[in-house]
Amino acid sequence: MSFHKIRTLVIEDEAPIRHELIQAINEVPELEVVGEADSVESGFDLIKNTPSDLLFLDIKLIGGNAFQLLALLSREEVLCPPVVINTGYRDFEYAQKLHNDYGDKIIAILKKPFYEDWEKHQGLIMDSLYIRQQQERFNSDTSPASKFLSIQNGKQSYLVALSDIILIKTGDKGQGKTEVILQHSILQCAVTLSKIMMKLPKNFVQINRYEVINFDWISVVDHLNKEVVMRNGNSCIIGSGYYPELYKRLGL
Repeated sequence: MSFHKIRTLVIEDEAPIRHELIQAINEVPELEVVGEADSVESGFDLIKNTPSDLLFLDIKLIGGNAFQLLALLSREEVLCPPVVINTGYRDFEYAQKLHNDYGDKIIAILKKPFYEDWEKHQGLIMDSLYIRQQQERFNSDTSPASKFLSIQNGKQSYLVALSDIILIKTGDKGQGKTEVILQHSILQCAVTLSKIMMKLPKNFVQINRYEVINFDWISVVDHLNKEVVMRNGNSCIIGSGYYPELYKRLGL
């Protein structure tokens, strides 16, 4: 069974840079480029017609720029996925203005040449995406009605009580299957944390790029070392960007 990745779009007017970026993105275990474009018009059609979870967007495009594309999407009421702005050093002020004007959509700014410190940048981008998705889930008025989570592993499906799940984690750096840790067993599935989180109630909290915990299973939160210990003995590091949400949910 294939690992279901985060569907990503790339809109960049310079073909060599676009192809380099697509190659780099496809090397990130969690991501998969499902479409590309080079202009305002083709970018609009791509976003409108291609289901996606993330968008890498250059400022300068054929036939216009990112401001015009985002404004067109808003005017036509086309849902835009979270955006990573690609920008050269000369256009960084434009990127900052985009962030100020469209802060509800933009999660990160990626400076060109993007391949400098790419591993660091892609980690920050993934953290920003996961944190944004978690905030949207917590702000939503709806919550999954079922008390069970369906997990498919190969040709078998398991129905697991949500209260029995201690934590959910991906393989090392997003490699391999996602693991669902129960008190006495571990189940595996080929679904990203991002997709699983959509099925979970609000007592499940993502605390780093690779782990989601069941808040009801927490035993100790070590604020000094940014670590949480679960009642079964599992310990998890709290990512700096995820710490404020956990702190708030602790009522502190």
